[in-house]
Amino acid sequence: MSVWESIPSDLPAGVLQLENQVAGHTAAQGCLGLLKTTGDGTILKPTGKVLCGIREIAFYERLEEARKRNDDKPVEDLWTVLCRVVPRYFGHPKLTIDGTEVEFIELEDLTEGLVWPCIMDVKIGRRTWDPLATPEKRKAEENKYKACRQRFGLCIPGFQLYSVRDGGTLIRHGKDYGKKLTEDNIRDAFLLYLNATEDGRVSRTLLDQLLHDLYLIRDWARKQTNFRLYSSSVLLVYDAAQLEDKPAAEENRSEPQRERLTNSNGTLLTARARMIDFAHAFPTESCEVDTVDENYLQGVDSLVEIFEQFLATGQVH
Repeated sequence: MSVWESIPSDLPAGVLQLENQVAGHTAAQGCLGLLKTTGDGTILKPTGKVLCGIREIAFYERLEEARKRNDDKPVEDLWTVLCRVVPRYFGHPKLTIDGTEVEFIELEDLTEGLVWPCIMDVKIGRRTWDPLATPEKRKAEENKYKACRQRFGLCIPGFQLYSVRDGGTLIRHGKDYGKKLTEDNIRDAFLLYLNATEDGRVSRTLLDQLLHDLYLIRDWARKQTNFRLYSSSVLLVYDAAQLEDKPAAEENRSEPQRERLTNSNGTLLTARARMIDFAHAFPTESCEVDTVDENYLQGVDSLVEIFEQFLATGQVH
């Protein structure tokens, strides 16, 4: 992975630093970080280490083959199901950044057109190190976010929200906040992210839309036996401006933005959950053939259960 002492000063034309990155390797940590294209509605993710880049590109390439094969057909297999909950892939271009050639993975920008984009990165899995990890790497990973990972099979390395109660004030939390979360307070983190009211109630529509996607992800995880996903995340995205004043939020969008965000029923899509980060997607080992990825499934189950509990306990409006 290339090390950058500061935000690159010589980005190609039409490319900017992504201001909405909430987790992962960032410019503030001495890494290049995510970039975005202007006008194309895509982001550029540096491939990083060679083997990680090869694995992630291969995963997206296979997924894109399934997407093209089934564009006009009913959902037929687990790959086409996966297409519905993974950002669209647009290839792996190489760009010159401050004199260094860098390979990127170009993906759909899930925040495109959102007025107040609220984003949470939920890393899935009790175990986050892959089969090739060194003993030192395994030990380091095992000590990260230990309370949440052992209990729920997930952790929250970062998120941002625009607080409706505070007139759209931007609130950001990173790794330090996530490391303090335990079984006792992790639900508070989700309530904060979901813009809960002062008495702890969340928009039912927002929960329903996120759960719609999370159910697809969970159903996929309950059936797929080909891969083991390590250090993969579910990205939660919604527009807080719609929670405050939906008509006003729509007025702030251009017509192309409204078209991209509207489904076939004419309903403005407020929230999405998408699977991201496949640099550590490994084929199932021979001793585990025909078994599901319990490590990944535990985290998705926990995420669904937390959101379902908000509904079951009447914490909605």
